[in-house]
Amino acid sequence: MKVYPLMRYKKWYFLFLGLVTLFAFLAFFVLGLNYGIEFQGGVRIEAKMANPPSTNEVRSLVEGVGVKGPVVQPAGGGVFVITADNVSQLQYDQMLAQMTTKYGANKADASMEQIGPSFGAEMKDRALIAIAVSMLGILAFLSWRFDYKFAVPAIVALFHDVGLTLGIYAVTGRMVTTATVAAMLTILGYSLNDTIIVFDRIRENTGYMKRETYGSMVDLSIRQTVARSINTSIATLLPVTTILLFGGTTLKDFAFALFIGIISGTYSSIFVASPLLVLWKEREPRYRKRMAAESI
Repeated sequence: MKVYPLMRYKKWYFLFLGLVTLFAFLAFFVLGLNYGIEFQGGVRIEAKMANPPSTNEVRSLVEGVGVKGPVVQPAGGGVFVITADNVSQLQYDQMLAQMTTKYGANKADASMEQIGPSFGAEMKDRALIAIAVSMLGILAFLSWRFDYKFAVPAIVALFHDVGLTLGIYAVTGRMVTTATVAAMLTILGYSLNDTIIVFDRIRENTGYMKRETYGSMVDLSIRQTVARSINTSIATLLPVTTILLFGGTTLKDFAFALFIGIISGTYSSIFVASPLLVLWKEREPRYRKRMAAESI
């Protein structure tokens, strides 16, 4: 079995990590996220049409009754989801009447839901709390299961995964919904599982490899687990990609974040968490001695 010296190039991985962090920071604070009405308040309308028009036609119709800045998303099966900051009852009635006349909309299947800004702010706070509590729980578990030198790199990898996902959301302008938050929490679990597989093998090899440097042990551990990680990621990406292409609006929101997170979670366990662990562990006296002996 050929072992590739991946940890020899860890400084390049740190450079990449820095660029991803800068990208996420700029995207998040400069471009900002496009929050759905669940987080900022607004109106959500859902209508099903027997003769589905194009998205642009629906948007033109909605704007024609005086609704400003509507977001129109096809949900499949002739269903369209329309969100906007404000829609009056008169505008809704006019909109639905035109949809019925032009595209065969069924009034019984149509609905309008209004969410207040205070509720949206509360939802946003709860989402942030959920992610923060998850991170703290993961940190505590890894510190107990391994030690804190394993826990911190794993948390950094998770921040990388979430930051990259949010950065891509900001750049693409895709709407952040409750489904996105659910996907974020799923990403945390998926990425953590991948990292634990590598870390657990590193810990096992530590008991067998008494002379090798820590970087060499990590390289071997990655080689022993990489096939499993890649196979699991591919098997997971196949249904996620199908949902992303053919699912409804809510499922697509979930699948889009999950698609990014699975890819980033797979490589972050190897190129983010593992190099950080090596950098930290190599500072320990016993591994510094091994590095000095290898360089002689």
